[in-house]
Parts: sequence; C-alpha cells; structure tokens
Amino acid sequence: MKKLLLNLKASLGLRTGQPLSFDAWGRLTGRPGNTLASWCDEGSAHQLEALLTSMERLSGSQRHELIEEACRDNPTLRHPKLAHDFVSVAYLAKLLRQPVGFSAIQGGGDHMRTFLLTALGNSYEQPEAFGNGIGGVDIHCSESFTPVMGVTYLDNPLRASDVARQLDQLWPEIRKLKARLFLFNGVWTKVPALQTEILALAQRAHVVVADSSFNGAIKRAQAPAHLLAVSAAPANLDWIRVNIQEF
Repeated sequence: MKKLLLNLKASLGLRTGQPLSFDAWGRLTGRPGNTLASWCDEGSAHQLEALLTSMERLSGSQRHELIEEACRDNPTLRHPKLAHDFVSVAYLAKLLRQPVGFSAIQGGGDHMRTFLLTALGNSYEQPEAFGNGIGGVDIHCSESFTPVMGVTYLDNPLRASDVARQLDQLWPEIRKLKARLFLFNGVWTKVPALQTEILALAQRAHVVVADSSFNGAIKRAQAPAHLLAVSAAPANLDWIRVNIQEF
C-alpha cells in the first residue's frame, strides 16, 4: 500500500516537473494532506487495503476495466478528442502561455465547449504545483470529468437567477484573486451584468469564457482576443475540431 501511494504521488508530481506536496495532493483528492501523509507512512487505510486485496484476485484486464469505468474522463490537450488536430493543439498550447487576453469558446454543444474549457484548464502549466494560478466559475458539476483546480463548480443550477445569486456571493473573492488564468463556463449569457468585469479581468490575466453566444463582445476586449469555434470533426464525430480566429 505504501509503495503504491508513494508511486502515485510521484507520478502526479511529474505533471509539473516538481515534487507534489501532501497539501497539494489533498486539494486534488478532497482529503486532508496529513491524512494522506499518514497513509504513506503506513498508517491505517483499511478501505484502500480491502480494495486492493479484492482486485488482486482479478485478471489484469479485469482490474484495468474496473478502474477505467470508475475514473472520470480527464480532458487535456493530449486527449484523443483534441490531439487528432496537432496544429490546433499546438496553437492552443501557445495561447495558454499568453499573460493577458480574452478567449471565447463558442459553437458545438455545451459538452464540447465544456470539454475544451476543462482541457485548457487541466493543461495549464501553473507556476507552482497545483497552486493558485487558476480561478473561475463553471455552472456545471464535475461528476463526469476531472475538475480544474481553482475553478468553482455550481452543480447545474437551472435558473439564471440562481446563477446570478451564487455569482453575487463569489465575485468579491474572484475579483481579489491574483490568478494568471480565469475560466468561466455558462456565466456570460446567464449573468450579463458581469460581462464588463470579465472583460476587465482580461487586461491583467488570460480569461477563457465558454458560452453559446457573445454577440460581438469579443471586439470590445481591450486585450488580445481569440474566438475558439468548436464542432464535431468530420473524420470522427467523437473528436472535437477547433477553429481559431484572432481579433
């Protein structure tokens, strides 16, 4: 058990090129860092031990299948849904490195827009391992995909008034964040009163917004602006094609 947990911790640290602290690991898992440290110090983790003991009696393919079914999808720029288009992915990776700007994700369906926004967030190279380089709000829940650390998920409120009420509570803290990347999903059209403030954030950080429509607002941005139009790729309808326009 100890060897597995330490190897898992080390593998997660490879993502940022530096060791992963127990506190940062705790933020990823939703468990206290000192609990994870205790498990790695051969403390009690009876549920995990029972899980592994049970899986030992399965074939390798059965274990792999069960784990794959239990794990959420992990959107990144390396995911097959996006990686099929090397040129677009290379441009998106370059776009993530720009210090300020406004990038709008539009078109396709809600799932496509959410997948790309999440992939950008999960591919962002933060200055500190799983630190506070990202902020933002996604109106969805994160049950079917790995969430972006630093983004608040609202669990699918149906009414725009509910989204506005929650954003009214969250915005003072978001405004104070010194994040380098802000992600907003479903906020632009449901809380139009925040559009001016979102555009203002793009003058000190890179802001990526996913929504169904922007009504020409991209041209109002006082920072480098891009439109990322998503659609199904003709070669494979499970893939996402991204058409990138610079303004």
